[in-house]
Amino acid sequence: MSRIVNLLLLLSALLSALTGVGGSVRAQDRAQAVAEGSVAAARVASVPRSATQRPQAVAVTLVEAARAALDTRWTVAPVEPPFATRRRE
Repeated sequence: MSRIVNLLLLLSALLSALTGVGGSVRAQDRAQAVAEGSVAAARVASVPRSATQRPQAVAVTLVEAARAALDTRWTVAPVEPPFATRRRE
């Protein structure tokens, strides 16, 4: 029974936190002053955007591509996974 009650209390607290209902009720003028201050702070914090430059694409020659294909560091060897040797029942 206490698990259900705890779950209901937790869900109620989560719903109250998400909706902002309950807790405290502010006067209308104070809430308006807070909202105006946050809008003013957002205006000050904005930074003019500048266009970014993308890196230039490098064209790979046919010889470089062939060398990369023959490179042994990038070869994939077939390996048996560790769980494949276990007995199955």
